[in-house]
Amino acid sequence: MILKQVVAIVCLSGLLSACNFAAPTPTATSVPTATPIPIPTIPTIAVTATRALSATSSRTATITVTASPTPLPSARPTITLTSAPTWTPWPTNAFVGDQFKKVDLPKAVTDTVGKTWLSFVNISDANPPGTPGTPVTSSNKESVYLVSPDGSNRVKVIDLAASTDRHIYWSPDGAFMAYFVPDGNFPGLYLLDLVNKTTTRLFEMTDLNPRGFQIDPAWSPNSKELTVALTTPYSVNVYSVAVDGTGYRDLSASGSFDLWPMWSPDGAYLAFTSDRAKCPSWVPGEADSCYAPDATPPTGGNLYVLDAVSHQVRLMSDLLITSAPHWVTATRLAFNAPASAAKGGSRPWWVDLRGGPPHPVTDSDLSESAQALRESWSPDGHNVVYQEVDTASRIALRSEVGKLIAHLDQFNFPRFGFTAAWSPDGKKIAIGGHNGQCPFGMLLTDDALKVLVNAPPAPGICDPSWSPDGKYIAFSGITQSNGTGDARDGRFDLYISESSGYATRNLTGKLGGQIRFLGWIKGG
Repeated sequence: MILKQVVAIVCLSGLLSACNFAAPTPTATSVPTATPIPIPTIPTIAVTATRALSATSSRTATITVTASPTPLPSARPTITLTSAPTWTPWPTNAFVGDQFKKVDLPKAVTDTVGKTWLSFVNISDANPPGTPGTPVTSSNKESVYLVSPDGSNRVKVIDLAASTDRHIYWSPDGAFMAYFVPDGNFPGLYLLDLVNKTTTRLFEMTDLNPRGFQIDPAWSPNSKELTVALTTPYSVNVYSVAVDGTGYRDLSASGSFDLWPMWSPDGAYLAFTSDRAKCPSWVPGEADSCYAPDATPPTGGNLYVLDAVSHQVRLMSDLLITSAPHWVTATRLAFNAPASAAKGGSRPWWVDLRGGPPHPVTDSDLSESAQALRESWSPDGHNVVYQEVDTASRIALRSEVGKLIAHLDQFNFPRFGFTAAWSPDGKKIAIGGHNGQCPFGMLLTDDALKVLVNAPPAPGICDPSWSPDGKYIAFSGITQSNGTGDARDGRFDLYISESSGYATRNLTGKLGGQIRFLGWIKGG
């Protein structure tokens, strides 16, 4: 049957000159011979017919197909869809309370509890060869020190990994020291108990930047609780834990970004910022969630306070705040917020817990593009000094309603390179540089910005800080390379002066390595 079909194909196509092999008798109706029509694009078919004689008389035909040189149409391109980015859930940095160890603290350290001290870090604690004060190569060690205000007594508390740097947080009474270790086998936030001579890891974490926000831990005024902002799978919440490891709790209890916690001086309220008014939740699938695969996280939030007794949360300001607020008094909060969204300026603002709307520190002499940088409020909250930057830069002192009291134009600090500190009685202001930019020496004014002391820049001072009793001014200072002139070797030391701004003394000049000033411990 197969051979019959092949013979028919061959005879019809005219490709063979004769059909010279046996075939079955054709039917009564003959098939006319077709004239082939040449079609160049159709593949050429070559046919080879064979006859194999065997006991079964089987016959086969082989057909070979050769492609035409005419190209075929190309295939339709495949479209690959790229999925939208998604938020990767983060593990919650829950309380762990592990790595408990006893530490060997001398009596000189435990005796510091309850007293007023200065604290600093010395990275690479080694006496340098040659001249005291000469910088030495940093090691992988840093030492935490306490020094008495008059400089007569210096006590080394503990040695830590140098990566801890200045991430050290003393409790107000000096009985506890929280510190952050970012690397090693057991990274996290630790607690040193000076009285019981123990260390414990409170939280397992590798940074203090939950979802990109730099947020330092905050102590309660009574030194009994440590408050920390921690990541949740999709947001940031504020947690608190007692120094004995009990009472771990979520204070803000939301699915929003809750940032920069800070206790009031009396411990009655906890201030923080949150985007909860705009985004009640960032958890996928929850009601009113702001989550979307391509959603942009917030840059800050509005100001809230939490009542420590009733746990009620109250909105204090609906302005966008992108930096930490701070308490001026037990009832007054201060923060920095935009003056105009279009012009990019900023103002100091304040709000009182007892009522009333937020108040900007502004006046008709201020343009909408003027920026208020690194403001410092008087202890009573009625005046504020800050770096005012517009077409030029100056130090400005204004009242709480914005009236310009005084200004200094001759001290040109770099942007964000200014710091001011009020004396505890509010009668003097110590002014210095910040972030390593310290172009001026001791600069001391009265409460109306009248210059009392304008010392030569030897040393240049950064981040001045008054002692709790107002008797001393401590600051970081750039050491002179030869003790005279203005040549500096880049090393910072811890200095202290009398409240008059004079009688300056170097407290760390005989130590090697680098110095990091941590601040005052009030004691009591």
